[in-house]
Amino acid sequence: MSSSVSHSLRTRLLYLLFGSVVLTAGVQAFVAYRTSLDETNEIFDYQMEQMALSLRPGLPEGGYSSNLFKDEADESFEFIIQVSTIDGRTIFQSTPNTELPIGAKTGLSTFDARGTTYKLFSLRSGKQLIQVAQDRAARRGMARKLALKTVSPIIVMVPLLIFLVWWVVSASLAPAERVRKQVASRRADELTEVSEEGLPAEVYPLVHELNLLFQRVRGAFDAQKNFIADAAHELRSPLAAIKLQAEGLRRATDEHARELAIHRLSAGIDRATRMVEQLLMLARQQAEPTGTQLQEHVALAQLVQAIIGDLWETANTRLIDIGLVEADPVIVLGHREALNILIRNLLDNAIKYTPEGGTINVAVRSLGGSSQLIVEDSGPGIPQEDRKRIFDRFFRGSGAQLNRTGSGLGLAIVKTIAEMHAASLSIEQSPNLGGLQISLHFPIQDQSAQLAS
Repeated sequence: MSSSVSHSLRTRLLYLLFGSVVLTAGVQAFVAYRTSLDETNEIFDYQMEQMALSLRPGLPEGGYSSNLFKDEADESFEFIIQVSTIDGRTIFQSTPNTELPIGAKTGLSTFDARGTTYKLFSLRSGKQLIQVAQDRAARRGMARKLALKTVSPIIVMVPLLIFLVWWVVSASLAPAERVRKQVASRRADELTEVSEEGLPAEVYPLVHELNLLFQRVRGAFDAQKNFIADAAHELRSPLAAIKLQAEGLRRATDEHARELAIHRLSAGIDRATRMVEQLLMLARQQAEPTGTQLQEHVALAQLVQAIIGDLWETANTRLIDIGLVEADPVIVLGHREALNILIRNLLDNAIKYTPEGGTINVAVRSLGGSSQLIVEDSGPGIPQEDRKRIFDRFFRGSGAQLNRTGSGLGLAIVKTIAEMHAASLSIEQSPNLGGLQISLHFPIQDQSAQLAS
């Protein structure tokens, strides 16, 4: 729990922004406080100077020995004014008990008296020395009061700024919190897309990729469910047939009947094995995402030639002439293993449905940057009404094809691999051999790869 809190973007933003606000306000308050103190001292200095300048016309030589404007016992004045002659005789003194140092230099200076320090301004005017002094303690007190009044708005604004920061961060991260709640409230099997409406630019790519992940996972789950359903449906018949054939083998009374039952049992096992292999192959190909990066450069003609070599013996046992009639040097960007399965299934299908003594021709053509693979045979072909469903799983067609054993998955696997490579499939009657012609058209490939080949 502590780890999730420490890595919370909202908490981190709030801590950083709160700290920035407090630090900035503290620095600003300190600078304002110091500036206000300095400016207040300058004002007091200016005030003392103006008081001294106001007495420049001079006082009568007889002068005044005391301040006539207050009782002599009252010494609460913050300012002390004294006017004296050059020979040191005092003409006027606002506070009788505090004499200002006559020998002080003109301008601003300080001196100690009555247990405190005074700021003194001295001005010579004619034969008189005009001096104005102010208690520095009182001066500092007034300066602090003025400085605190300047800083107080900043202190008051800090809580308001913190509240605004909290509100802005919470409002900005509300879409992300909404997405979090949507994902947290989902069931384990709920893989629908998360709403992308109103998301900020920084969060939208993450949610978009999350939705793409949901699509891929949903596709994988659907493929798994389809595989389980298909396997349960299609394996029921061959397994039941194997059971019957085993029962027939048990009841065989003579050698001939036993040999026939063993042959039928072996054929049934081969058919079930072939179906399981095709089901697993289809599940593996469907598990590959359609947008998978295809990074392997495959020489299509060489791959076809190698597969024909592997299947030549099978075709030769049925006297089928199989060969590569066109072999343009084209490169396909894809998965070699998947393309191997695709071509092998096409040729297996052609060998299975071509009668003895027939012909199978394979062509690899270059079409201005794109590639084309054509497989045609001299078999019975496929009726027009069945061509739309020929790539469906477990569809075996009608007519002569019912006499052939097969799982009905070969062309479904071909379709899955073709979609993985963004290739288009077409079925038509072969103009040369009269049977079935399947054409696979790959999109435009990398020209540099073509030249390199």
